[in-house]
Amino acid sequence: MKQLKRVGAFIYVPLLFMFFGYLIIYIIGAPVINFASSAVELISLNDAPSFDQQGTNLFEKRKDKTKTAFSDEKSTEANTTKMEASEKEELSSSNMVYPVGGDQFGEVVIDKVEINEPLYYGDSEDILRLGAGQYIGSMIPGDLGTTLIGGHNLPSFGKIYYLEPGDEVNIHTHYGDYTYQVTEVKVADYKDPAVYTKLGDHSKRALILYTCYPLDAIGLTPERVFVSADYVSGPIIDEKS
Repeated sequence: MKQLKRVGAFIYVPLLFMFFGYLIIYIIGAPVINFASSAVELISLNDAPSFDQQGTNLFEKRKDKTKTAFSDEKSTEANTTKMEASEKEELSSSNMVYPVGGDQFGEVVIDKVEINEPLYYGDSEDILRLGAGQYIGSMIPGDLGTTLIGGHNLPSFGKIYYLEPGDEVNIHTHYGDYTYQVTEVKVADYKDPAVYTKLGDHSKRALILYTCYPLDAIGLTPERVFVSADYVSGPIIDEKS
C-alpha cells in the first residue's frame, strides 16, 4: 500500500506542479500571446482593407462657400466682381491648401463633348472608378509645369478623342478655375517619350489629358489618346510667396 502511495506521489505531484506552472505562464503571457496572434492574422489577410471615403472633398467645401456667398440676391453682383478679381490674382503657395492622395479637389468640364468628371488627386484604379485622376508626379493647375489627368475611356472620358485644336477645356478646383486650349490630339503608345518630355518641361503651364484606346476597349491597352492643351487663364500659384 505504501509503495502504491509512493508511485502515486511520483505521478500526481509533478502533474500538479506542471498544471500550476502552465496557469502562471498563461496569466502572465496572455496579453503577449493575443498581440502576436492578432499581428499574424493582420499580416496574413488576403484582401486589402477598403475605405468608404477616398479622401477629403475639398471642392465640395468651395461649392458650399459659394452657395453661402450668393444666398443674398442683393450681394450677387458684388460677390461676382470679387470672384472675378480673385481669379486674376496670384495665389501664395504658403497659403495654399494642397490636395493629398485621394482628395477630390475639382472637376473636369469640357462642354463640347459633354464631359463633367470629378477630379481626384491620384490615379489609382480605385480613384479612376470614381472619376478623373491627376498623376501625383505632375503639377497641379496653377503651378509652373504640366498637369497630367487621366480617366477611363468608358463611360465618358474617352470622348476627349473627339476634341480638336482650339477647343476649350475647363478645370475647376477648390482654389480657382482654369481654362486651357487644345493644341494637339493624338493616339500613341503609353510610353510615348513626347509625353514624358512635356511632363519634365517647367517653362510653361500646360495640361495633358489621356485615356485608353480603342475607346470601346475594356481593361488596359498599350495605346492612349493624349490631348495636349496650353494654359489660357486661372490663378497662378506663386512659389516665392
